[in-house]
Amino acid sequence: MNSATRLLLFDLGGVVIEVDTAGIRALDGHGRSDVELWEIWLTTPVVQQYESGKIGNADFARGVLSAFKSDMEPDVFLRSFTAWTLGFFPGVKELLRELRKKYKLAFLSNSNPLHYPRFQAEWGLNNYFDYHFVSHEMGCVKPQAEIFEAVLKALPYSPQEILFFDDNRLNTEAALRAGIPAYITRGPDELRHALMTAGCISA
Repeated sequence: MNSATRLLLFDLGGVVIEVDTAGIRALDGHGRSDVELWEIWLTTPVVQQYESGKIGNADFARGVLSAFKSDMEPDVFLRSFTAWTLGFFPGVKELLRELRKKYKLAFLSNSNPLHYPRFQAEWGLNNYFDYHFVSHEMGCVKPQAEIFEAVLKALPYSPQEILFFDDNRLNTEAALRAGIPAYITRGPDELRHALMTAGCISA
């Protein structure tokens, strides 16, 4: 156990929750990689507005389809988008239960009114974490500095007592700027490896 670490802070999609990347690929006609597409998604203004709770579903759909130059119908996109999240990666619930014996757990997610209710109703997400931070309720999104400032203000821990795990480079870089040690992890295998590297779990 890493003696300095008291709280583990997780992104959700791509880290503990599986996301169907076919959904975002369907928006793109340029053959870009999943990593490139997620960075575009993360920095698209209409996505940031939606996931910070500033616009509704209809404006979000129109804005995304325009940004990606997609001819998909807005209602088709919204149905597809709602289904992008598939549930916990295999083995992650058991991992979280084990980690919770030693650490406090929290999540910090760019989320929205279509995904977050599913997380609760279908998977009981909050039952696995002590602290819950979702962008559309906070009014800001990763990788903006203000969301990390808000998390640090709400938590009874210093940045050095937190480890952050996210599947996106922009978000981990923002966490590091806030003084929070951070790892890029995509999927459960990389998450476990990072936790071993940090001394949080043994091989």
